[in-house]
Amino acid sequence: MSASRSAAGGAPVAGGGTVLLLLVLLMAGPVSVVAEPVRLQLKWRHQFQFAGYYMAEHLGFYRDRGLEVQFLEGGPAVDTIAAVVSGGAHFGVAASDLLLARQQAPVVALAPIFQHSPYVLLTLDEVSSPARLARASVMLDTGAAEIRALFQRLGIAATALEVRDYHDAVAALLAGEVEAIAAYSTTEPYWLRRAGVEPRMLSARDHGIDLYGDMLFTSAALVRDRPQLVRDFVAASLAGWEAALRDPEQAIALILAEYNTQGFDADFYRFEARETRRLIQPEVIELGHVNPSRWQHIAGVYAALGMLPEDVSLDGFVYAPEIRNIDPRVVLALTGALLVAALLALLSWRVHSLNRQLRSEIAQRKADHRRLAESEALHRLLTENSGDVIWMLDLERWRFDYVSPSVQRLRGFTPEEVMAQPIDASLTATSAARLRRRLEEGVQRLADGDSEGLFALTEIEQPCKDGTTVRTEVVTSLLLDASGRPAKVLGITRDITARKTLEARLRSRAVAIEAAADAVVITDPEGYLLYANPAFTRQTGYRLERGERLHMRVLKSGQHDRAFYDAMWQTIRAGRVWRGELVNRRRDGECYEEEMTISPVLNEHDEIERFIAIKRDISTQRAMERALRAANQRLRENLEKIGALQRELAEQAMRDPLTGLYNRRYLDDALGRELARMDRECATLVVLMVDIDHFKRINDGWGHPAGDRVLSALAEILRECFREFDLICRYGGEEFLIVLPNTDLEQGRVRAETLRRRVGAQSFDLDEGGSSITLSIGVAAFPRLAADQETLIAQADAALYRAKHGGRDRVEVAVPASDHLAG
Repeated sequence: MSASRSAAGGAPVAGGGTVLLLLVLLMAGPVSVVAEPVRLQLKWRHQFQFAGYYMAEHLGFYRDRGLEVQFLEGGPAVDTIAAVVSGGAHFGVAASDLLLARQQAPVVALAPIFQHSPYVLLTLDEVSSPARLARASVMLDTGAAEIRALFQRLGIAATALEVRDYHDAVAALLAGEVEAIAAYSTTEPYWLRRAGVEPRMLSARDHGIDLYGDMLFTSAALVRDRPQLVRDFVAASLAGWEAALRDPEQAIALILAEYNTQGFDADFYRFEARETRRLIQPEVIELGHVNPSRWQHIAGVYAALGMLPEDVSLDGFVYAPEIRNIDPRVVLALTGALLVAALLALLSWRVHSLNRQLRSEIAQRKADHRRLAESEALHRLLTENSGDVIWMLDLERWRFDYVSPSVQRLRGFTPEEVMAQPIDASLTATSAARLRRRLEEGVQRLADGDSEGLFALTEIEQPCKDGTTVRTEVVTSLLLDASGRPAKVLGITRDITARKTLEARLRSRAVAIEAAADAVVITDPEGYLLYANPAFTRQTGYRLERGERLHMRVLKSGQHDRAFYDAMWQTIRAGRVWRGELVNRRRDGECYEEEMTISPVLNEHDEIERFIAIKRDISTQRAMERALRAANQRLRENLEKIGALQRELAEQAMRDPLTGLYNRRYLDDALGRELARMDRECATLVVLMVDIDHFKRINDGWGHPAGDRVLSALAEILRECFREFDLICRYGGEEFLIVLPNTDLEQGRVRAETLRRRVGAQSFDLDEGGSSITLSIGVAAFPRLAADQETLIAQADAALYRAKHGGRDRVEVAVPASDHLAG
């Protein structure tokens, strides 16, 4: 080891020691290398998240160090830390929660692969801050400590969230079962975009909570007992990650060929590779670099959650490679080399003295460089991950010296494209003139001795790559050179599009409220007026004067009891909206009816700080409604009378006024419908044509009133003799027609005969002793004797005619038309 260092330092005496060392090693004989089996426990199933380890195996980095590595696939039921501590695996991949396990298990964090945790909150709504998720349903898994810390930092208690068990999170979010889910930025956003939706990601890092992601770790026992194995495995793994990030397509092809146990396609792995690179940040921070202050920050996050004590120690937790032990054979070789070197000690003493001084200086410079690198990495980390654009402008050249990568998110241009152009190309013409004028004013103020000229705040518009413009707010600081003159400008640019949109919306709403016809008032929690729009003054007569305290109770009319107001205050003080109508009193003493909605305004601690009420004068409306209801009542009564008259007229239109039976006009419509129904049902129908014998003698002998009494009495007999659904009508004069559905010809004849006998035995009120009448009846059937209405009635009439000429007081059945022809 000394020999190699001397060679590095350029000492000529190192050559003899090196030769002797080689001779000793050759005398020791060849050393055969047998690959040592090593098991790596992954924290999840195979995917690009572990691509560096696959590449280290594929490219022989492990084999070159005498290691044969087996990858143990993880899953929901696999405890990675327990697998390593128990000896089931030599190494494992965990997250920052490894620090929690350290309190019970002797584990050592070897190298952080992901400089930032992939955990984010995903939502499908336009949620600008996680604070908007208070009282929302959120799906969190047990490992999402930074998300829980984020809610705690925003003052959202765990009890204010509806936390669901973590299961099928993407499907639950798409179905609207939850409003947000904890997710990996490398995985779940891909599936949501495949489903056609663009998720909104909320990161704890934006709120100062920055945890490591994937972390390579092992047991403390392995670090103690096998330090060389640990060094070799870490070095080979980091080399594999460098290869995976250098050529992600090769890594993806390797996963698809040998490790694609989940059946994903190349597009998914490309998305995961891009997002993984953003979390690892190889351009900014060296792979595996550990920042102890980061671990202190992480310990503070867990302590704030009550998961760690405040004064937790990190001793022995962060890996620090030991100086490797020297092989005994090397010791013998070095001893020989030192003996030889002793012969040349007088000649090399000065060289060794210089080498020691040089090594001391080199060590000091390395330490200084390491501290500088860490400081630079920290500042670069802050700069590269800031949501605002940080830039440096050279005042003499009027060009950028530096622009942070966030400019691409803001404007679409890369930092290189922005720095290749003068600053005027990054501004609209008006904004360029405004910024130049503001900087010149600052320079002049400095020249006049005003140190406030160093700083300025300017609102500008900047063109974007897609042709649009973005409104920004720029904070500039003039940097002075050695002579005290402004040489550079340090600027921070922030996107204020959302703020300006909100301000414009607020202005529009303010104008709308001022011009609203409804009264809008804002009160404090006690009911004292803080704001009232002009409509309130027009409605009530009251005006909020400067310095005056006006309580809303001045509007009370006395027409509501105490219970009414108690219920209203109970509702709004519980944080709920109250809607209702009430009678209030104007300043001039006039009572008016009012429709009012009161909404509580809560602060971030869910405490009521304001009430907003919208009040509408509905006195005229209610008076008109009462008048309209009275008019409607009168109209309903009139309509009911008209309806009764219409029903009476309709009844009269189809009834015979003397007998109350259906008239001939109604029969013409009803018989057609019955015939169609019989035809559909393949049924028969019988028609009876009934005539009172010698009815003219009754009219001539006893007068028309007696004839009318006979017709009415016969109508009553017909109602009694026939079924409810049979159709009975006065066909004309003393003739009646009866329709018997679902009745055959013989049944019709029998019922006609029954009617004839019944009437013949009845005594009618014609004189003091009473008299009898007789009937002649013709019977026809459908469809046996007639196929249509006209023929059917003609057949029944012909049968009646035969009954009349056959001596009256008899029933005749119609005969087919062919029988007439034969006769």
